[in-house]
Order: sequence, then C-alpha cells, then structure tokens
Amino acid sequence: MKKATLMLSNINLKPHQIHKLRGFIGNLFIDHDLIHNHNPETGKHIYRYPLIQFKLIGKMPAIIALSEKAVCVFAEIFMKLNEIKIDNTIIPVHEKDLKVEDAPFGYTEETFMYEFMSPWIGLNQFNYKRYADNSHSEEKQNLLKQAMTGNVLSMAKGLEYWLEEDQRIKLDLNLKEKPVNLKGKSMIGFTGRFKVNFMIPDYLGLGKSVSRGFGGVRKIL
Repeated sequence: MKKATLMLSNINLKPHQIHKLRGFIGNLFIDHDLIHNHNPETGKHIYRYPLIQFKLIGKMPAIIALSEKAVCVFAEIFMKLNEIKIDNTIIPVHEKDLKVEDAPFGYTEETFMYEFMSPWIGLNQFNYKRYADNSHSEEKQNLLKQAMTGNVLSMAKGLEYWLEEDQRIKLDLNLKEKPVNLKGKSMIGFTGRFKVNFMIPDYLGLGKSVSRGFGGVRKIL
C-alpha cells in the first residue's frame, strides 16, 4: 500500500489541537474532499475510511496519506504548506519531512503486536450501552473484540482490500478504559496493546475519528 507521511518538524501541538490543524488544512484545500471528507457542493459528510489522517507523533503534528490518489493530493499540500493557523496563532512551517513508502498491509497467518498511540474509540452508541451495562469482564472483552474486528475490516474495505472467505481476523486485547472528549461529548476510549493477524502500517487509525488523530496504532512486535 502506498503511504506518505508529512512531519511538521519545527512545530509542537497538543492532542486537542490536532482537529484544529485538520480544519485549517481542510479549509485551505477545500476542493480536495479526501482531506475533509465532505462534499464541497452540498457540505454533506462522505462516509468512508479517511485516506488522509492527522496525527500527533510525540508532540509533532503529522499528516498521513494512504493510497496512490491520496499521495498525489499530498504533493500539493507539501508544496503549498508554509504556515498553519491554530487558535488564531499563525505558525510558520520551517521544516517539512516527507516520507513516501510502500507499506505492508493486509491479512497474514502471523500475529503482530500493536499499541495505541492515541485512545481508540471503538464503541458506537449501541454496543457502548451493551458494554456499560455488562458486569462480566469476559463478555465485555468479546464486545471489544467484535468492535475491533469490525474496525479492521472497515479499514481494509476503505483501502480496497478484501479478505478471502477462509481468512478470519484473530485478536487478543490488553486494553484499559480512558475517558475522552469528542466534539464536546464525553466518551470512553481505550489505550493499551493488541495482537492481530493483520499488517497495519504505523500511525494508521482504527475506530471513530481517526482523521482527527484517535485510534492511531504502532507496531511493537
């Protein structure tokens, strides 16, 4: 899978500022719906796995592009991005570090260990209620496995990758709850590690609001 990573090396941001960076870039390149995932004519949200995602790596902001077409959009961002505006403050972009690679992606017989660099928001309104009302830890674990399996399959589909009929996602989770704030609403996120028989390139997101930096993963084993 083609992947590009643009690091803004001279800038430090806080986690809650990543969505403001996304908003600024989305407005700057309003004609590219791959960035903001809204129809430029109607303003309606386009439901798909985000091919351009905004992350915080350490304290440095980063923009990740996935697939050939998103990497092509990236070239324009790279050339034109000389400053960003966060909280009414204009910050010059003095250093840009761009890396383009063919990253391994997809089903494998081997399992890999990943950790969440940012909280995973994997529960929707329906399964969150089932999770919160359940007092059995094993059943809660199964709900989280089901949710994450769905997230992995949704990511794969969004990147035009489909599993064969005999291929099944296998997961082992070691997560803990972490309160998060998403669009002004308090929600439960999760941090920790998981094993899965699927190759996920570093910094890709799983779950809700991955374009805003949530659910970013990194391979550790």
